[in-house]
Amino acid sequence: MDLHFKDSYLDLSHTEIMGTLDLDPTVHLSTAEIVAAASDFAESGATFIEFSVGKFLPKPVADEIAINILCDAISALKSEPELPIPAVYTSSPAVMKAAVDAGARIIVDPLALRAPGALEMAARLDCALCLLYDQTVLFAENDGTDPCGTVSEFFYERIDACLNAKIERRRLILDPMISINTSMEYRLKMMGRFKSLTSFGLPLSCELPRAVADNNDANTVEGLNRNLTQEPSIVTAVSLFLEQQGVRLIRTKSVYDLALGLDTWHALNRSARPFKLTRAIGKTIRRLAKKKAKSTAQ
Repeated sequence: MDLHFKDSYLDLSHTEIMGTLDLDPTVHLSTAEIVAAASDFAESGATFIEFSVGKFLPKPVADEIAINILCDAISALKSEPELPIPAVYTSSPAVMKAAVDAGARIIVDPLALRAPGALEMAARLDCALCLLYDQTVLFAENDGTDPCGTVSEFFYERIDACLNAKIERRRLILDPMISINTSMEYRLKMMGRFKSLTSFGLPLSCELPRAVADNNDANTVEGLNRNLTQEPSIVTAVSLFLEQQGVRLIRTKSVYDLALGLDTWHALNRSARPFKLTRAIGKTIRRLAKKKAKSTAQ
C-alpha cells in the first residue's frame, strides 16, 4: 500500500511512526531546537513529524499565530534532508495552505475536512491527508451502538466528500480512534475490529498514547482506565496489535519506545534463523540504547 504526495509516494507495507510535537504558542523555539527535536525523532525511528500549536488548549490558537509558528518549524527542516517528513495538525484552511507552502507533506485534520473551506483547500493543495474520526462523538454504556459501524459510516461519507472534491483516494489516510472520553470497553471493542476497516483499501492511522486531561482523577474507575492507556508497556502492546490489524501509521510522542517494540517485532518476523534474529534485534537495541544514553548524558 502506497501513500502518495504531490510529487512522490511512500511504501506503507509496514507500520511507520510519526513523532508528534505540539508547540507552545507562548514559547518560541529556535531553529536549532526544532532541528534537534526532529533529529531525535529521526534517530529514534520516526519517518514523519507532526507539528501542532496549542493542540490541547481549551481555545484554538489564532490562525496568524499558528501560521508563524508552524511555518518557522517546517522551514527549519528544509536544510536537513535526513529529517522526518513534516506534517501539520490543523483544521484551518489558511493554516493548511501556509504550512504546505512552507513544506508540509501531510495534513492531519481532526475535523476530517468538515470546517468551512477545508475540503476545497485540501483539493487545491494536492497533498496527503489524514482524516480523524469525530472526537465529539461519545458511545454511552449499554446503548447497543456498534462503534465500528458508526466509524465506518463516518468515513464512507468523508471519502465520498473527498472524491467529489477531486481528491484522490491514494492521498487519504483514515484514523478511526474514538474519543478518549468513551469507556475503555468501547475503545477496546473499536481497536479489536480495526481490521474490518481495511476494506476501505486505505492506510489506517492511530495516535498512541492518547491524550489525558490534566484534571484526570486516577481514583475513579474512568480515571484509572485513562491513565492505564499511558503506560509504556500497554501502549507498546497496543501498537503491535494494531499493526496486525492493518494500522500503517502510528502518531506518537513516545517514538523511542514504540520504534524499539516495532523494530524488534519486524526483526522477529523477517527470518526464522535464530542467529540472524539475534543480530537484527541486537543491532536495533544497541542503536536505540546508545541514543538514549547520549540524550541522558546531555
